[in-house]
Amino acid sequence: MPKITSAKDFAPLLLLSLFAAMPALSQQPAPASVVHVASVSRTELAPTVAVPGTVFSRNDLQITAGVAGQLTDVAEPGTYVEKGQPLARIDSRTLLLQRAEQEALLERAEINVRQLESQLRRQRELGESNLVSEFEIEQTEANRDLAISDANITRVRIRQIDDQIQRATIHAPFAGVVISRLRRAGEEVARGEVLGQMTDIQNMEVRAFVPLKHLPRTTVGDSIEIFATSANYFGRIRALVPTGDVRSQTFEARIDLPLSAAGDWTVGQLVSVAIPIKQRESSLTVPRDALILRSEGSFVFRINGENKAERIKVDIGDSSGTLVAVTGALIEGDQVAIRGAENLREGSDVKVMLSGQRSGSQPTASEG
Repeated sequence: MPKITSAKDFAPLLLLSLFAAMPALSQQPAPASVVHVASVSRTELAPTVAVPGTVFSRNDLQITAGVAGQLTDVAEPGTYVEKGQPLARIDSRTLLLQRAEQEALLERAEINVRQLESQLRRQRELGESNLVSEFEIEQTEANRDLAISDANITRVRIRQIDDQIQRATIHAPFAGVVISRLRRAGEEVARGEVLGQMTDIQNMEVRAFVPLKHLPRTTVGDSIEIFATSANYFGRIRALVPTGDVRSQTFEARIDLPLSAAGDWTVGQLVSVAIPIKQRESSLTVPRDALILRSEGSFVFRINGENKAERIKVDIGDSSGTLVAVTGALIEGDQVAIRGAENLREGSDVKVMLSGQRSGSQPTASEG
């Protein structure tokens, strides 16, 4: 072995070692690319046009006074109340005094009824001996019946006062939020006077004005997409008002939103509604994220049973939400990459990530 005496003698040996190692390095396989996949599905799609809509509450009411009197409490704006909880209270002391008075009158009427019934019983016994005339007996019977009627009238008045006492406390007919307050505690109010307003922020609907030319393709019960910058949801058309506006040439559609939309949208928000402009047709669809757009065309990467990527050229058709209709060498049930496809090439090895699995976790048996 030659003796190395300087750095100049060491350099040729280092180059020889690197050239010798290059074939071994080139034979090592490239690491598999991590991708998320989705299935090619057959879906009925129709091209749509976006029309503006506004989110409304399904339940919105004005809080009104049930009886006249002095307010003792009114819920503040922003207060969330459950169904049945009090929204406002009116002083009911006057009503309670009126009820006590009627109870005393009822007791008096019942005493009178008992007295007349006793008198009538004695007169009938004496009447058998002809000691009391028929006229006196009939007069006592009439007085007894009048006393019973007076007692019944008093009972009705007590029920009326009870109803007023109950309406002195205004209860929420549904769960919602108080959005305004027009009267405060200590003020005198009349029956029916508006005290404030509350609205339901969970059960919401979208009201959209749709061009009349799209009325034949808009049907009650249809599922329709509603979207905004923050999120998109599918609602169901609850009602159509087919009378067209002469100036705008539109009709109103009312669309129920799912309860989950309350977390992203609020009453009064502007949204867009996807109105179909053609009849629905069955098409093969892929998620929008699966499309790779290049200057030479559009592609998807199909993942075969050997976990290898196949580049498939597709033509793009109509879209609805996150799904896009495509035509190409695909069949229903094919797995296409929706994440990680940007760096794939024809024949690339891939590792399919299952839903909820992290890239650092161990592959499952299905991943090969």
